[in-house]
Amino acid sequence: MKLTKVTIHKYKSFLTEQTYEVESQITRIVGKNESGKTALLEALAKSNYFEDNADFQFNKDLDYPRSELIKAKHENPAVLTCEYELSDEDVESVEEDFGKGIISKQTFSLTSYYNNTHTSTGVTVDFDVFKDWLITSFDVGDQGKELLRAAASFSDLENVVSENDTTPGMKEIQTELNKIKKGAGKWKNPLEGYIYLTYISPAVPKLWYFSDYFSLPCRINLNEFSAGTPTGSMSSEEFKIAKALFELSGLQVSDIQSEANFEAFKAQLEATSNSITDDMFEYWTTNQNLEIRFDIEHTANNVRYLNIRIYNSKHRVTLPLKNRSKGFLWFFSFLVWFSKIQGNKDSKYILLLDEPGLSLHASAQNDLLRFIDEKLAPEYQVIYTTHSPFMIDSLKLNEVRTVYDTQNPKIGSVVSDAVEEKDSDTLFPLQAALGYTIAQNLYVSPQNLLVEGISDLVYLNHFSTILKSMGKEGLSDDVTIVPVGGADKIATFISLMRGNELSTVCLLDTFTDQGAEVRLKRMVEQKIIADKKILYYHSIIGQAFADIEDLFSKEEYLILYNGAFGTSVQIENLDVNKPIMSQLKRLNGNKSFNHYSPANYMAKNVGAFTFSQETIERFEKLFVQINSKFD
Repeated sequence: MKLTKVTIHKYKSFLTEQTYEVESQITRIVGKNESGKTALLEALAKSNYFEDNADFQFNKDLDYPRSELIKAKHENPAVLTCEYELSDEDVESVEEDFGKGIISKQTFSLTSYYNNTHTSTGVTVDFDVFKDWLITSFDVGDQGKELLRAAASFSDLENVVSENDTTPGMKEIQTELNKIKKGAGKWKNPLEGYIYLTYISPAVPKLWYFSDYFSLPCRINLNEFSAGTPTGSMSSEEFKIAKALFELSGLQVSDIQSEANFEAFKAQLEATSNSITDDMFEYWTTNQNLEIRFDIEHTANNVRYLNIRIYNSKHRVTLPLKNRSKGFLWFFSFLVWFSKIQGNKDSKYILLLDEPGLSLHASAQNDLLRFIDEKLAPEYQVIYTTHSPFMIDSLKLNEVRTVYDTQNPKIGSVVSDAVEEKDSDTLFPLQAALGYTIAQNLYVSPQNLLVEGISDLVYLNHFSTILKSMGKEGLSDDVTIVPVGGADKIATFISLMRGNELSTVCLLDTFTDQGAEVRLKRMVEQKIIADKKILYYHSIIGQAFADIEDLFSKEEYLILYNGAFGTSVQIENLDVNKPIMSQLKRLNGNKSFNHYSPANYMAKNVGAFTFSQETIERFEKLFVQINSKFD
């Protein structure tokens, strides 16, 4: 089962209803501090938290927007609505008991209220399938079949069965109906209620919340810990992580008190440390000379401590965990927490990470991002917040949702899957991520394909993937696409790459900027770049002028354009023999439009499009030519 959409009705800084789509694997929520990112995760976590925790219960006095609290004093408002989609396995579990096709709709919504109650809508079953299942499962004869099929509702079915209890199979059906009705709770439709409460509700994923404040203490007083609640030197957050460590090891603190079990306890603890160490240093590339060790300290007053120490194999010394960096401590604590989650094999979770790796260096944040992509995403849906450019994959901007505070007392915070031009601070991490990726590519990749904009990158990556899946030639894996931000920057980037002895090929629109064209020609004359290393889209199409958008059929690109901008331009409005971008600009009142928007629309709806053979062949021809220029 997957979470697909969240609607926040009213919660803290969210004063107006906000809806955002949730990706099947990773959703990356970007926004500056105090924009509402934490509130976004908190509200979601409280809707179905994985454990009974007072901190993750809705409290109207604390959580409802203060400006409207008095008005809602005697009400029980809705907080948020989550839309879920049943997996094939979820559906099959119901079909095994009630027949194939019993679930007529695989999406449903779950609404949470401030009194911590919930209502569900959208669970729809096929009543005819249910009746057929009854007929198949119970020997009711021809007369019984006729009677059952005539029933228009569950109550009709009950009456039919009750009035014809002497008919074969009816008493058994009555027992089945009674069971369903008893298990339906207060649902108006007993069959839908029973199926939801018995099969669907238990499968709704629980929410796990992890913040930057969750850190494992380096020294645990086991006598205090055995009390079961945070006491003494441990905060509630530290206690949770310490508890996760013991649950991970499968040990009881009481084992330590018994000298007979002490060695077994220590062996198990060492095994746990080895496992965590292996996981830790698979993704902690900053320092590979470290090893996590656990030590039991027994004081004179019969108090035992679990000390967590870090052994440095290079310097051959151990130091308390607290002496390592804050970033290392956080990463270690996070892995302990995650390892506990992995141990719960019978449950499905959605992971909510609030500003993960805030204290990490940029390179360590990149390690964390790799951990999320490689370890977490294949098993769980992950939603995380960030304002760091190093926690954003520039090739997956379709997974980004932005949050910003409008500073309007009637609107509050808003969530969007688009970049809001009026809030440049929110946009900054995305811009920086793109800039960082480009800068990385400039000095890392030996083969670079320079293109003008991000839309080129999106289209080229997409069609390369399509062609490779068809067994055809896409872009070589050794080639890195570098968007430079416009034709006027081409010459600068060529110079930078030449200085680093990198192989460069340019893929360009037909020049409209004469200055840029002159600079590039001058570089060819000076042998800074060979003329054969420059490729134009119009050479692929065989016309005088072309952009990458002209590789599409005009009908196909219009779908992307109209979808991105909510317009309804028809093919009849265009001259099929002329380049499409200049025509769309003319239809837009000679105003330029964002070329990235149609590309972004395609990326977000990638499964909805099937492209013509002509378009596929044009991109294939393009990739063949590009690859040949790196030979």
